[in-house]
Amino acid sequence: MSVTLTTEHEEASPALVAAEEALLATAEIPIERHETRLNGVRIHYLTCGEGEETLVLVHGRGGAAALFTPILGALAAGRRVIALDLPGWGLSEKPPFTGHTASDAVSVWRDALRSFLDDQQLTQTDLAGHSMGGLTALALALDAPERVRRLALIDSGGLGGEPSFDIRLYFRLKPERLNPRLGPRFFAWAHSRDDAQPISKRGPLSDFMYAVESQPTVIPSGGRAFDKWVNLGGVHLDFRSRLRELEMPVLLLWGDRDRLFPYSTALQAARQIPTGRLVAFTHCGHSPHQERPADFARTLAAWLDGYRVPSRV
Repeated sequence: MSVTLTTEHEEASPALVAAEEALLATAEIPIERHETRLNGVRIHYLTCGEGEETLVLVHGRGGAAALFTPILGALAAGRRVIALDLPGWGLSEKPPFTGHTASDAVSVWRDALRSFLDDQQLTQTDLAGHSMGGLTALALALDAPERVRRLALIDSGGLGGEPSFDIRLYFRLKPERLNPRLGPRFFAWAHSRDDAQPISKRGPLSDFMYAVESQPTVIPSGGRAFDKWVNLGGVHLDFRSRLRELEMPVLLLWGDRDRLFPYSTALQAARQIPTGRLVAFTHCGHSPHQERPADFARTLAAWLDGYRVPSRV
């Protein structure tokens, strides 16, 4: 059962909560904030919209549910939308990661997602994940395909490809350590390297991104788990060999200028997924849902509603 935003153990910082509230206030529709506990770990999540079908959104590394705010209004037309903060990230609790391998890390995120679907009484749902969240969604779709009606992968991990060394070094040094020390200008510069739109012009979205990526409590938790998957040695787990197992409809949504997981990765993956379709977002980097939210939301919503979508937007 979900409850309103209260905590009994580790709490999100007031500054982070305020930044989330300011961002949610920019949405076109009311968005409700909730918490639940999964295996004793506090999980923060957002809900909006109504309908017979549900779409669950999963964020990427360093992210949080509220980063989907620019697209929630369009996606929630005729459906219920839920976005969660995975354990170790965002406003959720951040227990220390004690695993040893990339598989251990992915299992933490995949199992939390599966437990969250159970908590929400969702026997089957539409599922969309960005980057690390795409890896998580893909892992669940492969291990429990009966739980996923349709799968949308947004510049997703797990399909092959490898971030360049400078990006891997940035992750190894930890944004959550660098941002508090070097400040908003460094943060804006780091994001501008894979972003068609200057982040400094985004107002509440930029403020929340900076706040959520400046949490030192992430480092021994989600950050340590991420290091097992992606580090200076490369990417240590993907699901390329299993893509032909996917039988549900799959949509790949990709920025054609993505430097983390290049567009060529999506092209190769789309050929391996029998039910796959690929949409490229022109002049977009790693986060088309933030760089071109209106076009992105319209495309994803159309696909979810059963309409054919173009191969390039």
